[in-house]
Amino acid sequence: MPKIDVIMPVRNGEKYIARAISSLVPDAEFINKLIVINDGSNDRTASILSDLRWNGRLQIIHQPPLGIVRALNGGLNAAETALVARMDADDVSLPGRLKAQIACLERSPKVAAVGSQVLLIDADGFPTGDTSNFPLTSREVRRQLYEHGRCVVSHPSVVMRKDAVLACGAYRAPFEHAEDFDLWLRLSERHPIENLADVFVHHRVHAKAVSEQFRSRQSFSRDLALYAARERARSGTDPCDGLSGIPNFEELMSRTGEHGTIMQDLGTAYHAIDAIFEKRRAAMTVAAARAISALAKERYLGQSRRNRYALLRKAAWTSLMDLHFRTAFATYSAFVQCRVADSKFFRRMLESSRPGEARPRRA
Repeated sequence: MPKIDVIMPVRNGEKYIARAISSLVPDAEFINKLIVINDGSNDRTASILSDLRWNGRLQIIHQPPLGIVRALNGGLNAAETALVARMDADDVSLPGRLKAQIACLERSPKVAAVGSQVLLIDADGFPTGDTSNFPLTSREVRRQLYEHGRCVVSHPSVVMRKDAVLACGAYRAPFEHAEDFDLWLRLSERHPIENLADVFVHHRVHAKAVSEQFRSRQSFSRDLALYAARERARSGTDPCDGLSGIPNFEELMSRTGEHGTIMQDLGTAYHAIDAIFEKRRAAMTVAAARAISALAKERYLGQSRRNRYALLRKAAWTSLMDLHFRTAFATYSAFVQCRVADSKFFRRMLESSRPGEARPRRA
């Protein structure tokens, strides 16, 4: 059975990194090299890493705070093996994980990546009671990613083929904090991606997690990635090819050309949503309300129906508090329209009106 390299980026991970690394010890026989990328930590992470005792090859890369995308791509470039595993510095890997995933990829040479189910734990390591139910087959993984916009592959649980990841462009800076979702969309266009049925990672949920600290940017990056994927399928071109770094919302608000409308709406909507997420007082403009409503109707807002509804309600409430009654009414009307369009009764009516035409389920 081949050995693999493990890529672990970290920034200010003093509280959990020792536990994360020690959780890999039971699978050390399958690890060629553990690559830890210290992305500009200003706590005790560097000293913990320098004192670390690891019964194998350890490569520590210290870099300024360049972001998760640069850290991950640096880890990929440093990897020596054909298969690479991901691991987060605040999660726990369970014994048998790497053996099972390597065996899966050995049995299925066309599969480019395999993840696993995850159990959510709190900041102290206690189970929250939530366990993932990610789809197992590549067909269902692709459908959930592309049609529903759901990230059904847990990034820190994955083992993947390095060449396949590099060939599709690796991680991309414009999708910071949803870089994994963008990668799975592009990778699944070329190769199957699967999940194992077993729980092999304890995924920690805490206040300093990316999903908690950067909710607005993560939601924006997810929507941008999904839009880019659907445009690639429609026209064969990627509207984000000209973006070399993390786009600011004002940059997209002035975007023109073939992809200008959606890009402008994304920039305008998230310029307002960012203030809502950060609890800053900011007037909800008519343009922002219209953009949020348009994106919600096209299923480009939020990762699920619940997220979309929450964003629409927040936008309507913010407008109401600012005494922008017309804007509040327009946004709440969009919320009602989305609820109606998402209802089972409405979908059944559409399906019955077009016999023989398969209609995708709403996200």
